Amino acid sequence: MEQKQISVPAKQHQWFIAQNLESDTQIFYTIDDHQYHYQKRVNELHGRRIRAYFHGWVILSNHPDDVLWSLWNPLTSKLIRLPPLVHEQEPAHECCLSAPPDEQGSVFLLTTSEVPTIVFSRLDRKIKRLKWTEMSYVKQLRIISGVDGCLLESPTCCNGKVYAMTLGPDYRFVILVDIMVKGDKEVVITLMPFVKVPYTSYNRCPAYNNFDTIDMFLIGSCKDLFCIGVCFTDETMIGNVYLFKLDFTSMAWEKVVDLKDAMFFIEYASGYSTCYYDSAVNSEVGGYVHILGESGKIIYSFHAEDRTVSLSSMPRLVQESRVHAWAMLEWRLEIDHFESKQEEAEKDAQIIIKPEKGDNTDFDCRTCESHLLDIPIHILEIIMEHCIGIEYMRFRATCKYCRLAAPSIQWNNEATLRRLHTYSLVSPLLMVLDNYRGIITFIDPICGERYFITIPQELKGDYQIYCSRFGWLLMYKIEGGPEIALFNPFTSDIRKLPRVPFLQSFCFSAPPTSSDCMVVGFTRFGPRHIFICFVSREPTWFYFRLNFGGDDPYSYHFPTFNGRDVYALYNNKGVHSFRDMTETDYSWDIVTDETPKSHCKSRAKYFMASCDQHLLLVIIDDLGRSVEVFKLNESTTEWEKTNCLGKHMIYISGTSCICLDAKSPEMGNKIYFPRTLHKDATKIVFYSLETDRYHNFDDKSIQESFSADLLKTKHYCDPHTWIEPSWF
Repeated sequence: MEQKQISVPAKQHQWFIAQNLESDTQIFYTIDDHQYHYQKRVNELHGRRIRAYFHGWVILSNHPDDVLWSLWNPLTSKLIRLPPLVHEQEPAHECCLSAPPDEQGSVFLLTTSEVPTIVFSRLDRKIKRLKWTEMSYVKQLRIISGVDGCLLESPTCCNGKVYAMTLGPDYRFVILVDIMVKGDKEVVITLMPFVKVPYTSYNRCPAYNNFDTIDMFLIGSCKDLFCIGVCFTDETMIGNVYLFKLDFTSMAWEKVVDLKDAMFFIEYASGYSTCYYDSAVNSEVGGYVHILGESGKIIYSFHAEDRTVSLSSMPRLVQESRVHAWAMLEWRLEIDHFESKQEEAEKDAQIIIKPEKGDNTDFDCRTCESHLLDIPIHILEIIMEHCIGIEYMRFRATCKYCRLAAPSIQWNNEATLRRLHTYSLVSPLLMVLDNYRGIITFIDPICGERYFITIPQELKGDYQIYCSRFGWLLMYKIEGGPEIALFNPFTSDIRKLPRVPFLQSFCFSAPPTSSDCMVVGFTRFGPRHIFICFVSREPTWFYFRLNFGGDDPYSYHFPTFNGRDVYALYNNKGVHSFRDMTETDYSWDIVTDETPKSHCKSRAKYFMASCDQHLLLVIIDDLGRSVEVFKLNESTTEWEKTNCLGKHMIYISGTSCICLDAKSPEMGNKIYFPRTLHKDATKIVFYSLETDRYHNFDDKSIQESFSADLLKTKHYCDPHTWIEPSWF
């Protein structure tokens, strides 16, 4: 095998293969550090692309027609060639190997996304001549599901058995594909229902009940069966990843909150989706689900423990080579030349770190040089009575002694409310709702500090955040019946609203404690499209039908109140207004029927906010390389580009777009994102309209620009939003 060294690899890294099918070369690289990569040619991969990996064997098919299939063991270099596969339908096959080829009863099988058939070949040593057999499973699945049109997807192996999924809208089940070998020739395949596909929340995806917005993968290891759901907030960006592992004792899916040393790799880029699993990687690179997007250039890395998605690009060598296929393999490369060099480098680079004196001493704030805590506790308690909000939370988080001086208080008591009239923060906080652990995290974008509270029992479950305003959240969930609530996380005040059909977007006009709070929701599904609830009155929903005048109903996003009027983006094309809304009537007008032309080279995202009685529109491309702000001229109903927000600042997330007056000079003329630096989760990312670059704060000091795009940053999965602290 011809080999060209580019950089010496490290042992602890997981290796990926990028295949250039035109030049028959492969690039081996590490996903966590692009400096480790090299290019070589593997003879066994000549004219073939990697399709899957089972039981130590790599599944290969020829490019581009997938007629010739083979199995390759990279440790023994053994290659098994199957006879040509003649197929009339589109090849788009998914494959599975039931057992190692040298075991009795081993079967290699293929499924397709278009025809309800299984094509299989028996492989064990008793078979002298391999052949393909095609079996239709239409009748079996019809009997099992009671519906027509079901197809098997994502076949995999676990505990010596083969499983697959059927993901029809009326039947979502994991199917046991029971393979029985009779005698020397006959193979009988029987389908049996095994367990339901785990529930995942669809209500934060663009189209409810459009299952194409969530891709499901079934993947097995030696003893574990996993189900992975990848949720797209649009056609390209990943909003959430759901991880489940099956408990074979209770036959229930358990949510995975920590992958530990394991990781997955999902590929969309080669015209079909594949999923790989590795359970023995180094802890420094484990714990991730790596997702290669359809463009083949961007890798989304979901970290299961902190529920963030990092963006990184493929190594430049891979992009310049115009690679056509990728793969992650469980086997490790054994290259003596590289490993010996790496061992020498490690010996030369040995560094011994000795702890300083006192490093092992338990922290006690009373041992610090600061003499604040030398004050008698009753005096300290009097001082803390004059501290509120975030300062109070910071002090309590210091140590047990501080918690004695600053006990937990009810923020809604009268004495506290009087003090809160004069209290305000410099910036909204980034709020992350972790339904898995039942924790709400607040992140200060200026200093990077974090604060935690538990989710109230009444809101535990699969609640999603749909709107944030006045320090309140509008939350909604579908599981267990549609439920909607207004929630102030700072006062723990919850206002439940009557049940309502699924709505795509919401806004509300005032704090729910106000007598004139009105909640407005929009949907494109069903006969009713606008829903209104007056919170202080008798709890009920009033609804209206919109006459769209065509077959395609409108989707409304980022509705916002401007006074008593509601403005909303529709279909990312223009702005509609809804005025004089009452229980029985409203006025519906087209403000503008087009969005401004932008310089986005990739798919644009639109965010609308109200600012000083004016409408602002922020347009951003997928990777944040183009960020533009437009202001609506109401007299001409045209969007005018602006390069300066002045004293204003904008906070955007998938569910909110807030425009506020900056309370300190360094905060203004900036757009804040729900993102942090990949290597430092305390650094919130913002875009400066003055420099046209991305920066972060270091305790109110603006750091130098780190990038012109959002690569090497990470965002929090839904649900999250920006929230203005309010104790009212």
